[in-house]
Amino acid sequence: MAEITVGNSISLGVGLLVLAYVMYCLINQKFWNRRVNGWGARDEYPKIFMLNIIIGTLIVIWTILGALLL
Repeated sequence: MAEITVGNSISLGVGLLVLAYVMYCLINQKFWNRRVNGWGARDEYPKIFMLNIIIGTLIVIWTILGALLL
């Protein structure tokens, strides 16, 4: 188990923020689209929505596990 440091706390906080965003996107079936500078629906951009969820989930796993294990 890793020591609790400032860096680990920040990493854990960032992971939790990204987790909140991914959960919001899954619940509302929308994501932030930079092209239109607004929320895009899953039906309009299905590939981008899935990439957003997959990459967000990988970031969450990487940051939270990194903070807890390293």
